[in-house]
Amino acid sequence: MQTKTAGNGTAGPDRSERVLRWLAMALALACFVAAAACSGGDDDIESGDSQAIDTWVVAQEAEMQVADRQVAAAMSDTEGVTDETPPSPPSAPEERRSVSYADAEGAFQAGAYGEAIDLFSVYAEEHPTNPWGHYMLGLSGWKAGHPDIAETHLRESIGLAPDNVKARVNLARVLIEAGRAGEAIEQAAAAEQLDPASIQAKRVHARALTASGDHDSALAKYEDALWIHPDDGWSLNNMGYLLVQQGRYDDAIGPLALAVQVDSANVTFLNNFGNALEGAGFPVAALAAFRSAARIDPGSRAAKSAGRLESRIAPDAVPAVTGAELAQTYREELIIGSSARSDSAGRWFSQGAQPRS
Repeated sequence: MQTKTAGNGTAGPDRSERVLRWLAMALALACFVAAAACSGGDDDIESGDSQAIDTWVVAQEAEMQVADRQVAAAMSDTEGVTDETPPSPPSAPEERRSVSYADAEGAFQAGAYGEAIDLFSVYAEEHPTNPWGHYMLGLSGWKAGHPDIAETHLRESIGLAPDNVKARVNLARVLIEAGRAGEAIEQAAAAEQLDPASIQAKRVHARALTASGDHDSALAKYEDALWIHPDDGWSLNNMGYLLVQQGRYDDAIGPLALAVQVDSANVTFLNNFGNALEGAGFPVAALAAFRSAARIDPGSRAAKSAGRLESRIAPDAVPAVTGAELAQTYREELIIGSSARSDSAGRWFSQGAQPRS
């Protein structure tokens, strides 16, 4: 077979043979990629094989682009090196970093709620059927001041796990803040039905009832919570605050005194206790409560209340009552009430009925 002479005088293969050779390489590449893509199952690809295949394909495609340009140069009128510079191999697409639950939760625990939204968004997208990913994304949205994100993903969590008491409790909190007390009552009641012993469910149920204007039912619900856990500070505080709002100061000082005994560093508890004491006619004891709160938070409303009372009370005035005495009295009332309710519950159980939750 006669060979052709290249432009530089050296002998080379026929250009058509080069083309056929490159076409054969391309066909072989296509067959290999097809075989690799069909081997194994989805689990194998998800475990990392897909990345290896994709990297290999990109590398081979880059080589083929260079080869195509070499073939084109060989078939040009002026065989040899062309003026065009072969393109750089395309880089593999950057993969989005996978997010672990621990990483996202770490951002939430650190108070970086905006970052937690970003991380849990990725986690929830990667694990769409995991109710806890949506739950934490909802909590992050709530903490970051995005009630729409909170409601959407807390409902998503409930849809995936209808018995998720925490999701229902926190959805009720979001709905209360949104002024949708009726919907909040529904979620809180469902949570309480799922877990009758949940203090959080009873407390948020009482808050929703308060927001709806049903104060009597709210007070009864706080009593239910305190029957189970007499030292639940927030139930004591919320109950006392509701009584203060109703002008029932004498009734309010007991639960608020016990709330302060449970957590003596809580400025909210101390301030509410001071308001109840002042309303009940114990200004000296109220001043002591306000001063305690002001020492913890000088910028609180309690500091202003303390300044107001100091101008009216003698420096050597002695309180007529003490918080410890009031707390002890109220604790004894709770014990007596709990004992009576336990006896009633026993009678209901013996008759095959269920006690009020």
